[in-house]
Amino acid sequence: MKFNKLFIAAVAFAAVAMVSCEKKPEPIVVPTDSTDVVAPDMPAIDAPATGKTTIAIYAEVCPKGAYLVGNFEEHNYDINYDGMSFEAVPGAENWYAITIDYAADLQVKAIARPSDEDVPFSWSYQWGMNYDPTSAEPAVEDEKDNNTIILAGAGTWAYENRGEVKLTEVADGGVVFIWVKNWKTTPVVEAKKLETCWAKTNWDNASDWTWKEMTKVGDGVFEVEGIWGGNGFNIAETEGGADAWYPTDHANVTIEGEPAAGDKVKVTFTSEKGNVGTLKITFLEKGEPAAVIPGGTGTFTVTITNREYAEGDVCIFTGNFEDKSWGDSDRAMTYDATAGTWSWTGDYPENFEYKVIYNGAWANGGNVKFNGENYTAEFEIQ
Repeated sequence: MKFNKLFIAAVAFAAVAMVSCEKKPEPIVVPTDSTDVVAPDMPAIDAPATGKTTIAIYAEVCPKGAYLVGNFEEHNYDINYDGMSFEAVPGAENWYAITIDYAADLQVKAIARPSDEDVPFSWSYQWGMNYDPTSAEPAVEDEKDNNTIILAGAGTWAYENRGEVKLTEVADGGVVFIWVKNWKTTPVVEAKKLETCWAKTNWDNASDWTWKEMTKVGDGVFEVEGIWGGNGFNIAETEGGADAWYPTDHANVTIEGEPAAGDKVKVTFTSEKGNVGTLKITFLEKGEPAAVIPGGTGTFTVTITNREYAEGDVCIFTGNFEDKSWGDSDRAMTYDATAGTWSWTGDYPENFEYKVIYNGAWANGGNVKFNGENYTAEFEIQ
């Protein structure tokens, strides 16, 4: 993005001096609409050996440290695996660093551990959102409001979800310095119950996921009724705000009355610590039975409408498969240069829904619900 490219160019010499351990670079001034903000001093960090890359972050709020998630061969985007942990940089307050194997297609993001050990890890605690020039409705208004800034070293942002960022195009044997001004949601968890609450899912058994405001019925207790799509729920204090994800198999989720997709249900959320709490899905009345689309074997072909293919691009086919969750899919599609399409062949389950992940970025919109006949689809990547 323009802002970061200007920074990288401006501090190229400083970055070389820094990794040599000879001296620290001059302070960087971050332009804003009002008072200029001086970025934190960057510590001297030795460049790693060839085949490695080092990521250093500055975060003043990091009560339990942070870890990396990304497109690793093992623990691919596994939010619950914190084994790739940042370590404090000696003598540099609030700086943390990690050295990992270099890969040309590497895409990663930092996740803060919540201050309360009873609170599960969450995508809500990823580094803060930036202005997304590729989004029709960016969550952050302008570049001056960016929350995660590349200060020095090679690296660019890949965007998703209206401004969430993943670090990519890092250097082999290089160090990249990043300022985490804010996390998407503060990892400092307060034992405070919500006063307002919203629930997001594929209401009315639709493809798109939408928010519904819940009604407060008690101290920290909220309810909402609707036609259930059969999936879990995102819970947030405000519509579109920082949320917690409650899949149907979550330890804090209970389901009463054996509802199925298309049935009317009551959803009850009891807030204990913000959007952390318990969720109950209660069957109310039977809906119209949905047609069952049998599983089988087939070849699915998709067209990516807003990306030009480049050598090395990866398109992952994902869906409601039994053996791997949506984010853990490793079903790489094959590119047909003549047709400009991607394809995957394999077994698919009953009532199949699918989507794609292109170079680590999810497709926009809802899932495609396979109708048993049409094996083609088009996707726009976030």
